[in-house]
Amino acid sequence: MQDVENVYQNAYNKTKYLEGLFIHDISNLFQIISNSIELCGSLLKGNLQNEDIMEYFQMIAEQLTRGKKLIRNVRNLSDLEEYDMRLEPVNVFSELNNAINFAQISFPNRKIDVKVVSDYETLYVIASELLSEVFENIIMNAIKYNRSAAVLIEVIISKADIRYENYVKIEFKDNGIGIDDARKEAIFQEVHLKRRHSKGMGIGLSLVAKLIELYGGEIWVEDRIEGESTMGSNFIILLPFVKKG
Repeated sequence: MQDVENVYQNAYNKTKYLEGLFIHDISNLFQIISNSIELCGSLLKGNLQNEDIMEYFQMIAEQLTRGKKLIRNVRNLSDLEEYDMRLEPVNVFSELNNAINFAQISFPNRKIDVKVVSDYETLYVIASELLSEVFENIIMNAIKYNRSAAVLIEVIISKADIRYENYVKIEFKDNGIGIDDARKEAIFQEVHLKRRHSKGMGIGLSLVAKLIELYGGEIWVEDRIEGESTMGSNFIILLPFVKKG
């Protein structure tokens, strides 16, 4: 009887998990589209050229495309626990650039500076098309949980040999509010979702942890400055390195 209850509880938790993810991301998409339409209306009242307005129509089109991708991703995530997901070589820099671009247009009124530091121009890892969602989640949190006038994020990409395995190491260092030691592990755990008054950080990061595990990698968080938990965070991801071509 206990096993049956656990199955139903896990199914319920998974449903709420996906529901929260979908509502969160769809809300962001609608907000960007709404802002773009409002700006287009203001521009149309002026004497601006068509090309000045087309930029916002392009942004709306991008968000509609992203909405279609989100629906497909949620469908894929419904099979996540069954590991029914195609893994293949993915370009880290390409997915990272997509994530950075989306984060920046999502916060048009914030000053955001994302610096990518690496000795490499191209690196491939074993992952899926959802890797950009992983990067987006970490970058978006770095922006949301940041009280500084300018959001500073440094992404350091390198290669690492750990336990005789080759990995790509990706570090996201931000100047946000940081994470205290007591929460550094909890934010990646699904049990964190049950806190009704949580700020929402757990939904995305528990998904991130599941995906990274599926990819055969690891993720954890440290202080940006060792021993100073309020001076920003450093999210560290290890993903299996693969040669392409």
